[in-house]
Order: sequence, then structure tokens, then C-alpha cells
Amino acid sequence: MQPCVPALIFPNGIDRDVFLRDFWQKRPLLMRSALAESCFVLTPDELAGLACEPELESRILIEHDASSWELRHGPFSDADFAALPPSHWTLLVQDVDKYLPEVADLIDAFDFVPGWRIDDIMVSFAADRGGVGPHRDAYDVFLMQAQGRRRWRMSFRDYTDDDLLPDLDLRILARFETDEDWVLEAGDILYLPPGVAHWGIADGECMTYSLGFRSPSQQELAADWFQQLVSLAGARRLDDPADLKPDSLGELTSGMYANAARLFRDLPTAMSDDFRRWLGRFLTEPKPQFQVPPPDAPWTVDQLRARMAQGGRLRRHPFARIAWTILDRRTLVLFFQGECLDLPAALRTTVKHIVEHRRFGATEGNALLLESADALALVLKLVNEGILEVDEKTL
Repeated sequence: MQPCVPALIFPNGIDRDVFLRDFWQKRPLLMRSALAESCFVLTPDELAGLACEPELESRILIEHDASSWELRHGPFSDADFAALPPSHWTLLVQDVDKYLPEVADLIDAFDFVPGWRIDDIMVSFAADRGGVGPHRDAYDVFLMQAQGRRRWRMSFRDYTDDDLLPDLDLRILARFETDEDWVLEAGDILYLPPGVAHWGIADGECMTYSLGFRSPSQQELAADWFQQLVSLAGARRLDDPADLKPDSLGELTSGMYANAARLFRDLPTAMSDDFRRWLGRFLTEPKPQFQVPPPDAPWTVDQLRARMAQGGRLRRHPFARIAWTILDRRTLVLFFQGECLDLPAALRTTVKHIVEHRRFGATEGNALLLESADALALVLKLVNEGILEVDEKTL
């Protein structure tokens, strides 16, 4: 596989600022010839090989007719692929970016959207007429056509669970009214915001890369935050109120409700420091299978300096999730893998650079080490946590 440094080409009249203002999480955008075809290096046979590996999540979806679908879960074997019909099926492999740097490099082309939202790059191969049916996603997605042609139809109508095919584990729409109809060829990208119903069908064999984003629901956020509140709650107990009367001992009085409410008011609220730390940890928490291992032996300052001076590079671990916030005038908080680290606010420029870049050449890496003692300590900690890897290969 040949490395590719991807550069996204927006349509005329659109740049990063315009995209964020007018399209991101608002409306679809079709980008013709947005990425060079050479950036998509994976072959169908290589994708099938990944689907045979037990550590990768893979699925095959077969359409028997408009209302009859079959879902199979991997890992698969050569015999499984040999038994597939000639058309109307799709192979999907999740988190390919976590295992292939050549696929992860595509993320660099999308550095104009929040990096902490990125979930994974899913790669699919579809036989002729293959697809996953009409459906809606609850998250943003960039659909990158890597090989062949795929017809995408979009519907801007409101759909509910009542519109889904019954008795299926898949959330496929039983009805679909087309409002837009586009055919994507290799190098084209279709951006879709959350909730836009879409239906992709392969025109001949094709491959598609899907860059998907995390979008936690209100229920998911509430469940985790309330669990955090339980851990922060103290031992104070509910007292009887001042308006307690002998002739109404069974009544829950307004004073009782006020006392109970007062206990809740003592707990951290939204936008408190506890809430902000919790949210950063929640949003950078990895999937269980993507914990970042530390290096076999911890690096010392002298070892790291020597390796970087010899031309070593730094690369973020492909599993790592990272973000940051300014807590107050003196404190910056760095979040990684569901943890948080308090740092001096003076490191803002350094932290911002580390979070917004997945790799650093020898010159950049050495510059980070020389910025300050605090910057050196931070880089060393991230290397010893496994978040940054020292890579001697050319990036």
C-alpha cells in the first residue's frame, strides 16, 4: 500500500468556514472529486481478509427482496464468501482506521470538524445492487466513494419507528420518498447530517469508506452523569422540616419537599467544574476493545530526547481519543481515553497543537520538547501512557 497525504477539495464557493456555518449538522453536501482516488488503497480482497480476523467487527447484509433481509456477523471464512449470491449483498467492516494507518490517514482530510467526535472509518464492499437499505443515522457521516459507482437517494421527510420494516433487527425503512438522487464515482464524497434518510445502491461492484461521528443521546448522557452524581454525593440525610405538625404526620409538606430539594442543590450542576471534567472524560472514553496500552518499558527524558534528535517522529496511537478545555485562568484540562489531566493554562498552545494533529515530524517533535519544561513533561507523560508513539519511520 502506498501512503497518501489526503487533501480535501471543496466545491467552488465553499471553504471550511462556510461548511461549518451552512452545512455541518444542517444539510447534505455533495463534493465531486473531493479526494484523489489514490488515497483509497484497500482492495476488496484485503477487506475480505480483514473480515476474517476475529478482532474486527464485520457484517454481511443480504437483500433477498424489498422486505426480506439477512444479517450475518463475522469473522468470516473463504467458504462464507464463496457461498454468497452474485448480487444484492454488502460486506461492512468497522474501525478499519484503528488497524491500518493508510486508512487512518484519511482523517487528516477532515481536520475542520471536531476531532473528538470521530468514531471510526467503516469500509464496505458491495456486489452489484448491494446496499444496506433505506435508513436514517443519528450521527454525521462522510460517505467517500473509493471504487466503482454507487447511487445515493435522499429523503428529507420525517420518519418514525412506525415507518420501519416490521420483525427485523435492522432499522430499514419500509417506505422511502426520494427528494435527491445522485450517483457517486471514485473520489466523490457525500456529507450527510444526522437524521437525513438515505439509500445507497451499488451500480456494479463498489467500495465505500464511511467516516462516522459519535453523537451520544440525551438518555446516554443523563445515565452516565447521574451515575457520576451518585459518586459525588455526600452522607447528609433528609431532615424533617420546620412545618412538621402533630395533626398531619402522614403529609409530605412543602417543607419536606424543600429539604429534599436542598440536598440536590448541594450536588454539582451543569457547567460546574465537576460537570465539565465528567463530560470531557465521557466524550473521550474509548470502546472497551480500544484501550491504549502503555509502552513495554517507560521512556526517560534522556531517551526521548535522544530518539527525537536521531530523527524519531511522534504519532498519536490509532485508538487514542483526546480533547481539552480551559477550566479557569490558571487551569487547562486535557482529556484522553476517559481520563483527565490538569495542566497550567500557559500550555494552551502546546496542548491545542497536540490535540489537533495526529502526527509530528522530527522538526515538530523536537520543537515540542524544547518549548518548556512543562511541555517536555507533558509529551513524556503522553508517550508513557501510550497516547503518543515514537515512530522512526517516515510519516
